[in-house]
Amino acid sequence: MESIYEYIRRTGTISIPLKKLFSWAETVPLKEILEAADTVKQKYAGTGVELCSILNARSGRCSEDCAFCAQSAWWNTHCAPKPLISFPEALYEAQQCEAKGVHRFSLVTSGRCLSVEDMDHLCRIYEGLASKTSLRLCGSHGLITEKQARQLASAGVSRYHCNLETGPNFFPSICSTHTIEDKLKTLSCARRAGLELCSGGIMGLGETLQDRLEMASLVAQAGAVSFPLNILTPIPGTPLQNCRIPQVHEILLSGALIRFLLPHVTLRYAGGRKALGVHVVEGLHGGINGLLTGDYLTTTGRSIEEDLKMITSAGLSARVHDTTLSPNGLLQREELR
Repeated sequence: MESIYEYIRRTGTISIPLKKLFSWAETVPLKEILEAADTVKQKYAGTGVELCSILNARSGRCSEDCAFCAQSAWWNTHCAPKPLISFPEALYEAQQCEAKGVHRFSLVTSGRCLSVEDMDHLCRIYEGLASKTSLRLCGSHGLITEKQARQLASAGVSRYHCNLETGPNFFPSICSTHTIEDKLKTLSCARRAGLELCSGGIMGLGETLQDRLEMASLVAQAGAVSFPLNILTPIPGTPLQNCRIPQVHEILLSGALIRFLLPHVTLRYAGGRKALGVHVVEGLHGGINGLLTGDYLTTTGRSIEEDLKMITSAGLSARVHDTTLSPNGLLQREELR
């Protein structure tokens, strides 16, 4: 049987058809897939591990019915609402993250979209963070217009986050109040405004491997430079409260296969990665080159100190990934300490 390396050498490409990836998933040992994915990562995305942290800037009372989310007003999850964050609180958290070695920092708000007043308030916060820290700033504020995206860019935000969550065929199974097309429109607005794109999804919603890879293909077409791979943490009170958490093999395999579809991006383990336990390191040697570190929105994560120690113990280093577009439109990576 032809190995992954032999296939890439023979075809001269890393643009792997989905059909071929499905075949590898069924017939090729996981160890070989991880090694090949890491070779692709090292060649096209570098060897450093980028750290980002998020801050819950407003939570609860969300009008959307995402079946996995603790913050949806549709479900009885006992998620305590939190008003829009103040600048002093945001600055304190950002400076703490920067001092500990985090590269990117994002404010995240619940809700379908932001009012004019709330967007103005957040942009004033971003302007302050940009002037008082050296962090790369990201934003995650639901569905936005191009005008709002330009406002965020002017305030110092360099990257906008909007997860597709899953593939287009499965998306209606997890949300009915907005569509995957709405999310793709937001990504398009952000890109036209000059913002980099961060978009990924969640494993464990009941989707198939095909759904995950189709999602990754859409993310690639959208031009994202960062792909967060989340693993579902079932929240009591949500429709997915009894969902099975994906097994370690499944998580490692999915991440590695996504690397072939997105060779240049920062592919990061995000929320729910505690399901991997010590096997996170296998992922870091199997195509993954980023971590969401610290606490998440409504669940706890690993400390920044623990993650830095793990990265060093794995023989890797923490580095920010700066992305530019080459004249031919391909992503180029520069790693900075």
